[in-house]
Amino acid sequence: MSAQLSDIDLVLVDKWQHNFPLVPKPFNLIARETGVDALDAISSYERLVANGVISRIGAVLAPNTVSASCLAAVSAPPHFVETAAQLINDEPGVNHNYLRENDLNIWFVVVERDRATLEATLARIEQNTNLVVHAFRMEKAFHLDLGFSLTEQRLEKKTPVLPPVDMSVLEPGDINLLEKLSDGIPLSDRPFLRIALKLGRSETTVLERLKVLQDAGIIRRFGVVVRHRSIGYKANAMTVWNVRDEHIDDVGAIFSADPMVSLCYQRNREMPLWPYNLYTMTHANSREEALEVINRLSTTATQHVMSSDVLFSTKCFKQRGARLSRSVGVSA
Repeated sequence: MSAQLSDIDLVLVDKWQHNFPLVPKPFNLIARETGVDALDAISSYERLVANGVISRIGAVLAPNTVSASCLAAVSAPPHFVETAAQLINDEPGVNHNYLRENDLNIWFVVVERDRATLEATLARIEQNTNLVVHAFRMEKAFHLDLGFSLTEQRLEKKTPVLPPVDMSVLEPGDINLLEKLSDGIPLSDRPFLRIALKLGRSETTVLERLKVLQDAGIIRRFGVVVRHRSIGYKANAMTVWNVRDEHIDDVGAIFSADPMVSLCYQRNREMPLWPYNLYTMTHANSREEALEVINRLSTTATQHVMSSDVLFSTKCFKQRGARLSRSVGVSA
């Protein structure tokens, strides 16, 4: 682990990556269970944010629910990598951008209010960089976790495959509420009250809506969002798999059940350049550990996988929560 964390820090981060208390005074409850004073708990979280250990306490949203998103990649020549990455970062809709070990070497995520705006952003990136943008759109989400244990790897996952999202619960004011959570909740005694006052709503209503959105699967996780590199998970491997179409659901379920797989998505192929249709993310302490996991996955599904490739990230150009300020509607 890279960051030097106290025993209290470990509990504050590890325990509350999931199931953060959606109550008026969440830090009082956390303090009681941790054995510290509430003000000390808040101060500790402030320090962890300042030190880059966590990015925020907030909501992780299901993709393509209250916005439209897409994973994309370009092939930038070595002398143009930094310039291309900056041009991509300049787009407000880009929230993740990584250099990876592949001919397609810059991989980024775009989140926009709807599909048309997303396509316009991809076209603008292509024009500004003069590089072909390859778009890999999510066709099915099997697993989304993004929790990173600081103490030990989880031995099992309770829900390896994502349940369906119930979009029928969405109300007009929910988009503004989720936007206020883009940078996380305020680190204060009554964080949800402060959010409510900014929205002209009641604290009770804000908490009720967050619970509804979480129960519906629109909020996939509410809790501490860890910067994985800061705690030692430096081997960030995106593995792409060419899986026989008739077995994609079976393989997605198998891969999702592995405790070291944090993401598992089906995406479109782009033939003949890119035959891969299943993506997994593995965050490990070393390349060797990551490759051990990937080899384990390969063994479990070898009869259904025609080919695969491992893309380790070598540099992070941009990483932040998705912004919904321009997401004024719901997209599919």
